[in-house]
Amino acid sequence: MAGKARRIVAGVLIAGVLVVGGALGLNACDSNYPEGVETDAREVRSVSLSGTNYEVVDYEDDLFELPVDSTDVYVLEDSGREFISRDEDTLWIKEETAERLGIDAAEGA
Repeated sequence: MAGKARRIVAGVLIAGVLVVGGALGLNACDSNYPEGVETDAREVRSVSLSGTNYEVVDYEDDLFELPVDSTDVYVLEDSGREFISRDEDTLWIKEETAERLGIDAAEGA
């Protein structure tokens, strides 16, 4: 009987944690991405401009050259990180990067 009571108490505790976490808006799956960023996007280390291309380097030291005229760029407010979409046609960049590259924050999402 004691084992059954422990399982019930454990179940109630787990359910309580899930309810409290949901009420506080804690979602572990989405916490790594700022609002508006695709959840399968990769975080990047740097974004620079080279001629008519954005040069993007991720944390695995992969270099991506994205054409300026066909790449969607969104400026993230209050973000300390930058991202590239899995299909490599969208960037989400910090405000300071946008300023450095000469991208108007109004162009972003």
